[in-house]
Amino acid sequence: MSFHAAGRQAFSVTRKPPAFLRGWGPALIFLAPVLVMLVLFKLWPIVEAAWSSTGLFDPGGNRIGSVGLENFQLALEDERFRHGLWLNLLSALAKVPLQIAIGLGAALMLSANTSGNAFARAMIVSPVFFGLPVTTFIFAYMFDTNVGVVNAALSSVGLPRVAWLTQEVPAQMLVLGLSIWRDVGLTMLVFLAGLTVIPAQIVQAAKLDGAGPLAILFTITLPLLARSFQFAVVLATLASFQMLVPVMMLTKGGPTGATDLASFQIYETAFAYFDLGRASAMSLILLAGLIVVIALELRWLAVKWTYE
Repeated sequence: MSFHAAGRQAFSVTRKPPAFLRGWGPALIFLAPVLVMLVLFKLWPIVEAAWSSTGLFDPGGNRIGSVGLENFQLALEDERFRHGLWLNLLSALAKVPLQIAIGLGAALMLSANTSGNAFARAMIVSPVFFGLPVTTFIFAYMFDTNVGVVNAALSSVGLPRVAWLTQEVPAQMLVLGLSIWRDVGLTMLVFLAGLTVIPAQIVQAAKLDGAGPLAILFTITLPLLARSFQFAVVLATLASFQMLVPVMMLTKGGPTGATDLASFQIYETAFAYFDLGRASAMSLILLAGLIVVIALELRWLAVKWTYE
């Protein structure tokens, strides 16, 4: 072998790969399919909505002009839309604490790895895997005024039947209950994952010091679940702003606007009134409000500790 050939061979063996491949390169290669899906189905629709919000469209969806920020002005001046935003915020304030409490309670009760607990966890999570229209239809049948099993149970104990879909408070409770029933399984899984990474030696040390179950819960378990709380709260908040299907199938925004959420108004504006520009502006306003709410939650629930 010649001197130059041996030198080239040694160089090819000892040279290091580019810095890009030693750092983020491999990660980006594996994440590429997810990143492509994220851009196509998450980021690009936001860009498209931003472009559409400045336009005027005919009923066929063709852009026929530009109106600048007029769609935003009209949306913010619309009393009905402001009411819908307020209902979205109230639904989040009601849904998030209830879902967190139920999900956390279920996780604490079913954390032991037994066959009975595994079956119970599967039952709680199962609504997540049903399509939302399916779960909504189940609720519509269960709470039907005449043939629903809920009203049948009320009648069997001498209580009056409730018109769940034609009275304001029962309709709001029904939509909220459906949303919690479907999503509480995910919240439970988040807390179950958090419970599995709590160091067992910390709990054992507390027991040796004489700490009881309640003391361990409030001084060890709940503080060490801070990151799980943060993630679960964000997930519940996102779900509280996405209750379009139940409202569409159950109440159509009624009765008397009690469930007229902003998300339903956006759908109605786009596909009933064919005002795509204004619907896009309303979507961006709702998105901005959601970002503000989540930012406040993340700041409030910021984790300022670590453990090994």
